[in-house]
Amino acid sequence: MPAPLPTDCLNGIFKCLLDDLNYTSSLHSCLLVNKLWCETVIPLIWNNPWQCAKLILSNKDWPPLVRTLLSCLPEDSKEILRNHGIDLLLRTTSQKPPLFDYVGYCQHLSPTVMDKLKSVTVDEDNKNNVNSEYKAYREHLVEQEFYKLFMTKCSLKHLVLPKIPLSYFPGANHCLEYLRDLKCYTERSPELFYGLAHISRNLHRLTIYPCDQDNDGLITLIKLQKGLKTLVLVSSEDYVSICPEIGQALATQMHSLSFLKIRQSLCIPPQTISSFINLRILQLDITTEVSNMESLAYVTLPKLEILDIFCDENAPFNTYSSLISNSISSNSSYLKRIYWHKINPPTCAEEIGKYIQILLPASSTLRFLTVWWSEELFTLLNLCDQLETIKFCNHKDLRGNIDYLSNNLIESENCLQGKLIFELLKILSLENLCIICLQGGWAFTSEELKEFLEFWKEQRKNTLSLYILSFESQSKNEPEGIIREYMNDGILKDFGDRDSLENFYSMEINMNI
Repeated sequence: MPAPLPTDCLNGIFKCLLDDLNYTSSLHSCLLVNKLWCETVIPLIWNNPWQCAKLILSNKDWPPLVRTLLSCLPEDSKEILRNHGIDLLLRTTSQKPPLFDYVGYCQHLSPTVMDKLKSVTVDEDNKNNVNSEYKAYREHLVEQEFYKLFMTKCSLKHLVLPKIPLSYFPGANHCLEYLRDLKCYTERSPELFYGLAHISRNLHRLTIYPCDQDNDGLITLIKLQKGLKTLVLVSSEDYVSICPEIGQALATQMHSLSFLKIRQSLCIPPQTISSFINLRILQLDITTEVSNMESLAYVTLPKLEILDIFCDENAPFNTYSSLISNSISSNSSYLKRIYWHKINPPTCAEEIGKYIQILLPASSTLRFLTVWWSEELFTLLNLCDQLETIKFCNHKDLRGNIDYLSNNLIESENCLQGKLIFELLKILSLENLCIICLQGGWAFTSEELKEFLEFWKEQRKNTLSLYILSFESQSKNEPEGIIREYMNDGILKDFGDRDSLENFYSMEINMNI
């Protein structure tokens, strides 16, 4: 009989199944194999039992989960619930002690989860019209007892801050001491943050949503952290507000912060961003008009590896090209990805030329690049020997510029000839290239596409993913037959109209965050 796999190996295998949204279906069958498999799977499922797809999509699977949690309550908590008429689920709960310390495995908790737990617990009794007028009070009791249970049994790693002051519960010091990921709101009472600041000083990730105003408690919590690494700031939609004191507090984490994402509005001063000297990833998704965005042109990020501009249709293009220039001038060996999507595009050939010149010193490290067509493009791409993904953008404002394009490159009023890109890629030695995205109206014939794919088949080792957004062929029909042929041959891995970054994330760069 072959020796069983070691626990560490099983654990690694089962963790791979967690990537599946319906992972509980996959892991549930593993529970029944033998005792070792069961003991290995249970902690994985209960690490974050609330993320199960069945619970997200349906309410019918919550009662069994709640019954399990009720069985973990101490007797005094059960008695409190019984004394207030909350006993239907308790009566259907096994009287035997749980086989596992289910609650002890939990590392994720949020008010949304707690609302569901207390609602299911109380609603099961209300179905029989038992003291329904006291529902709110009884839900409060259930919430208190469940929070006591989690504070006593868990060592949470991920928390969405509730309105209840958790630091007052018995066991909170143990439960919250090693908290790593916190999501919170600036409108929460400062006292909630003061209590947490006394216990939790090892946060790695902080999400503030919404981040609309300064909060003295939150400011204190930020300043007391020993090494914050990841920061996500989200303003309320269509709300513009600067939080200067939160910005000053974040500056105390300048040596450890390596990831920053800002959405909706720039809620901290640009000079705060410039203080993050070890920032490696900057992602911006700005959907409101912000008066101080142009100040980003003076920001320098010497360790910047990834710049993702998902949206900012207000700041001029040269604001970001200046930021890139400043960061490259400090050290050109870090930049790996530059991604643009909904932005103010370059307005003239000179801006594109300047952008390309800025990128030349970083060409040897670039793996993902967004570019606009230019006569100087070959010089840059010929130096990008690590390039894996390239996104070619096009913009109608440039097509009428005689200095930028000659008429014979224009396919129609709205499109440029896609064969320009195909011919350029044929003469470049981009051995690592595997994803190409064309955005903004590139026209080509089926014959031109087939000729390029045939070249790729003969000259390249990598399978190709090709994404074309807003394209036209002369026949006005997508060349489905050609695409199907080369996908069947294994030359094309993927084809569609999705943006290139969506697929690039599946090729994750190990950022060690």
